[in-house]
Amino acid sequence: MLKEIICYTETLVIRAGNLLKEAVKGEVACSYKAGDQRDLLTMCDVEIENYLISNLKSKFPFHAFISEEKENVPNISGYVWIIDPIDGTTNFITFKKDFSISIALYNDAKPLFGIVYDVMNNDLYVGITGQGAYLNDQKLDRLSPVHLQDCILDSSLNSIQFFYNHKNHKVFNIAQVIRGHRCLGAASLTICKIATGKIHMYVSAKIKAWDFAAAGILLSEVGGHYGALYQDELDLSGKPMAFLACSSKVLFDQVADQYFKYK
Repeated sequence: MLKEIICYTETLVIRAGNLLKEAVKGEVACSYKAGDQRDLLTMCDVEIENYLISNLKSKFPFHAFISEEKENVPNISGYVWIIDPIDGTTNFITFKKDFSISIALYNDAKPLFGIVYDVMNNDLYVGITGQGAYLNDQKLDRLSPVHLQDCILDSSLNSIQFFYNHKNHKVFNIAQVIRGHRCLGAASLTICKIATGKIHMYVSAKIKAWDFAAAGILLSEVGGHYGALYQDELDLSGKPMAFLACSSKVLFDQVADQYFKYK
């Protein structure tokens, strides 16, 4: 049964991705959410969300949905789909690449599977709880341990500013001990890159459930670790929170302890 649901969802996501491939051929208009020029919205976000939810709802009428562009309720009991129709909307508008469709199915807040589709690279990431993580149907290997000095960190300037201004945490000091820093601008793809061993850490000041719900399953399946900072549990209802993902639990604890006073 789960295999059939995964196959159906993969097909749906790829079809939605094809719609976005057509959309980027033209000019993409956008608006600002709550007047914030850093938080963009396009009609494509709304259309892809409606496309995914309407199709899933017709096939699974008793399932619930949490998604970026809809009004969500905090109840996450039963079967719940967590959806980001376009993760990396700024990339979608500005660069027309490095954006994804992210979708995951949870049951009573427990992850079942997640799919992240890197639309323009045509890369389909799938994580299935207890069954592994896959990139284009090829199973991903377990991650090898990485020392902090060999790590690449992904984090935005907005997040680094937030940690310093609101928490007095000088996260920028980590630059002295790691190999380097990059910022892709799409949380789900960044976490997938940790799962494939291309980078090693990701930190965000204000992540929401649809940004990590699918990619986090892949990361867990290859031995990585992720969690909330400053609170005990991850919030799946869509409330913003500080978040750290790493290629191992050892690395997670080390970074959280040294730079976020996690314990």
